[in-house]
Amino acid sequence: MEEDLWRGQVGAGAQMVSIDEELKAAKAAKAAINVLLTATPKSGVVAVLRKANHAAILNLSSGGALNEARANVGVALSGLVNSTPTPEKIDKAKGAVEDWINQLRAA
Repeated sequence: MEEDLWRGQVGAGAQMVSIDEELKAAKAAKAAINVLLTATPKSGVVAVLRKANHAAILNLSSGGALNEARANVGVALSGLVNSTPTPEKIDKAKGAVEDWINQLRAA
């Protein structure tokens, strides 16, 4: 499942990822969140969300709408992977990921 959602890799070190890789992670997170709406979280879904969160956090920089979207998605995805997903947390994450995707496309 994880491989189907996102074939890219986020580096294990603290290196930034490209905008293309970050966009792949964002799209994978969106798909994973949709899975959460219909099923009990599986380890593959959680792994995809963790990778997307990692990509956003690694690319945090100073200021701007994209950076704000990265910070918001980091908080929202952390809320999903570190505790029981609730409808409110899922909605928050969906909105944050949509904004992140839109900001990445605009970058």
